[in-house]
Amino acid sequence: MVPLIILFALLGVASSSLAQTTPGRAEVRSVKGMALWSTNDVLPRPLKVGTILGSGATITTGTNSVVDLFLGASAGVIRIAESSTLSLDSLKITETGADKKVEVQLDLPDGEMYFNVNKLSKASRYEIKMPTGVAGIRGTKGSFNSRPGSTKPPIVLLEGTLVFVHAKPNGQVTTHTLKAPPAVSFTVEEGVKDAPPAVVQVAVAQVESVTKTAMPKSFPPPKRNTQPTEPVLTNH
Repeated sequence: MVPLIILFALLGVASSSLAQTTPGRAEVRSVKGMALWSTNDVLPRPLKVGTILGSGATITTGTNSVVDLFLGASAGVIRIAESSTLSLDSLKITETGADKKVEVQLDLPDGEMYFNVNKLSKASRYEIKMPTGVAGIRGTKGSFNSRPGSTKPPIVLLEGTLVFVHAKPNGQVTTHTLKAPPAVSFTVEEGVKDAPPAVVQVAVAQVESVTKTAMPKSFPPPKRNTQPTEPVLTNH
C-alpha cells in the first residue's frame, strides 16, 4: 500500500506541474471615435488598434465611439458601445496538457457591450459583473446593458445558455437561466421573456459586425458548449 500511495502522490504532483497559468490578453481590433484605457498604474491614454490589454485595464468610450476586442480563440470577441465603461478584471489561461481553462471576468458598471463567445472547457469561467448581479456565459451570443434609466433590457441572449445571479437591494439572491434561440431577454421587473424584435435586430447586427471585424479569419466557427457555470457574486 505504501508504494501505491507514494506513486499516486507523485502522479498528482506531475499532473499539477503540467498545468501552467499564463496571463490572458485582449487585443484591440477596431476603434471608432474616441476611447481611453487606464490601469491603477497607468493614467488614461488614447486607445489604438493593436494595443494589447491585460487584467486590470479599464476602457472608456466616448460619444459615437465603439471598441472591438479579441480575447482569444475560445473567449471570442466583444464590442464596447458608445459612452461605456468596461473593466477587464481578470484574464487568465491555464494549459493542463489535455485541456485549456479560460478565465474571463469583466465589469460593466455603465454602458453596453455585445459578445460572441466560442466553445469553452467545462472548467472555464466567463463572467460579466453588472450593478444588479453577475452573468455566467459559455458558447453564447448576446448583449448586456447597464445604463441607468435605459429602456433596453439589461440582458439579451441570441444563442446559447446564460445564468444570471441577481442580487436584490435587500440582500436576497435569485438565479435566472436564459436559453436561446429563440432570442430572450431579462429584466428585473419581468424576468425572462421573449426579446422584443427591435432589440433582437440591433443585437444581431452588432454581434455580426464585431465578429466580422474582430474575429480572425483563420478561426472556423467552433462547435458550441452551451452549458455555463453558475457565476459567483463577489464584493469586489
